[in-house]
Amino acid sequence: TGGVELGGNKLRKLEFLLAAALETGCDSVVTIGGEQSNHCRATAAAARMVGLSPNLILRTRRADKIHEKTDELGFEGNILFDRMMGSTIYTCTPGEYGRVGSNKLVQHVCDYIATKAGGKPYAIPVGGSNGVGSWGYINAVDELMNQMESMKQDNTSSDFNLDHVVFATGSGGTAAGISLGLSMAYGSLGPSATDTSCPKLHAVGVCDNP
Repeated sequence: TGGVELGGNKLRKLEFLLAAALETGCDSVVTIGGEQSNHCRATAAAARMVGLSPNLILRTRRADKIHEKTDELGFEGNILFDRMMGSTIYTCTPGEYGRVGSNKLVQHVCDYIATKAGGKPYAIPVGGSNGVGSWGYINAVDELMNQMESMKQDNTSSDFNLDHVVFATGSGGTAAGISLGLSMAYGSLGPSATDTSCPKLHAVGVCDNP
């Protein structure tokens, strides 16, 4: 799904989120994640590719010391990529993350950018997981169904049936998109649902504690 800077499952959600940011005339994005967040790294890189300035809130136990100038984030791992993309980096403690909530922290930075810098930021939740981002995996399921149909038509796997889908989940956007996509594809969504053959989903939690 991309090079090192865009690896993992992040790009599918960002495709729709950044399109929404551009559609609404925003000039920057604000998102949040852990100190070594893959989502933040991918958001920073993808935002730069489409002309948006990235603002990242990184959750770290060192936030208080960083604010007091007795410590700094450094240049290790994804933080190096974040800096290379010219990201404006804010920090919060795990306590602030849990007490205030990720959405409010993102909105706080958005308000700051809008009032102090005169910018128009677009808020992206942790993991890019909301209704807009989930469309990335609804679309992914559509791709999967088309691939399965092509395999059957080519007689390479005419007896193939999809029984189980296993994936990692953190903030839930991937799980939501895959669940909805498969439910729509197999007609097992809503009061008119007719197909009971929808594959079983197995979401493996990989999210760390705040």
